[in-house]
Amino acid sequence: MATRTCFVLALVLASATVANGNLALPFPMGAPQSALSQPNMLRQHQHPFQRGREAVAERFEVAKAAAAKVAADTLDLTKYPKLFAAGGICASLTHLVTVPLDVVKTRMQVTPGAFTSINDGISKIYAAEGLAGCMQGATPTFLGFMMQGALKYGFYEYFKDSLAAKIPPAERGDRLPIPQMMLAASAAEVLGTSCLLPFESIRIRMVADPSFGKGLFAVGAGLLKEQGIKGLYGGMLPILCKQIPFTISQFLVYEFASKFVYSSLAQSGVKDASATWGTAVTLGCGLVSGTAAALVSQPGDTVLSVMNKQAGINVVGAIKQLGPTGLFLGASARCVHVTSYIVAQFLIYDSIKRLCGIPVAGEQPQATKK
Repeated sequence: MATRTCFVLALVLASATVANGNLALPFPMGAPQSALSQPNMLRQHQHPFQRGREAVAERFEVAKAAAAKVAADTLDLTKYPKLFAAGGICASLTHLVTVPLDVVKTRMQVTPGAFTSINDGISKIYAAEGLAGCMQGATPTFLGFMMQGALKYGFYEYFKDSLAAKIPPAERGDRLPIPQMMLAASAAEVLGTSCLLPFESIRIRMVADPSFGKGLFAVGAGLLKEQGIKGLYGGMLPILCKQIPFTISQFLVYEFASKFVYSSLAQSGVKDASATWGTAVTLGCGLVSGTAAALVSQPGDTVLSVMNKQAGINVVGAIKQLGPTGLFLGASARCVHVTSYIVAQFLIYDSIKRLCGIPVAGEQPQATKK
């Protein structure tokens, strides 16, 4: 009797469960359409399994929306290889073209009073050593700055975008805060300098002392034999003291100047200023940027030249030997040299960015090509 009673109760419960579950199904498989079919009423009378399934679906939609938001905020990694390549191209080509100016600048630093001007220096070097003398150190210059430019420009853009992505747009505004921009420029330059320094040490020794060795490998081997690894990386501190302020000034001055010019053009009613005035803006802002970068980094550049000419001298010794005014030896030649290649670099770099559909520095949103 007890067994039969339990069986009957089980059947009743099973029937009630099925009927309750069928309320979610359309008539005739489930309950007829009535007031009970309203969403809120229906949810209250659904089977627990049905309600659980809908809860999972709702959570999936929420997760899908969150994933879409994350995807929208994720960096566009496809553009960075283009920026690395653009940086390597613009840096290597511009430094190669301006090698004669760099030769004169270096000779003026290590042999004060040898030349009265840039033209005088180029004329005397050409008369004594020919074209090879004017292009002394071209190979390490090209290779070193190809790697340095790729890392500096590419990682600056990447670090800047990464830092910007961590700041809410409402707090960031239309520009990354200056401290973050300085951090991005500094980190990118440290990476670039790590690759550039051995080539720069070789170049300076080739220019300052042409009799030391012939060719990249001969001079590099000579430096290793004479000073060990310090011969290639001994100038790490002064070159960072030169390059970090240089890169910060180069990028920040250029970006702020470009932003100011493009904003002024937009306020004046100029449409698509990047397409009509882009080259002129790049040229003018590059001149300002190059001049500022050259002056800020001049002391570090002079100390580095002296250290590479005289084996065993350190930063403090070089500064004492040069004195306050000596730190700016060759400043005029270096301003011409630096400004010329900075302008050329930004012209090449911005042109490549426009070809790839990447907005240039300071460009107004409405001027961005879709």
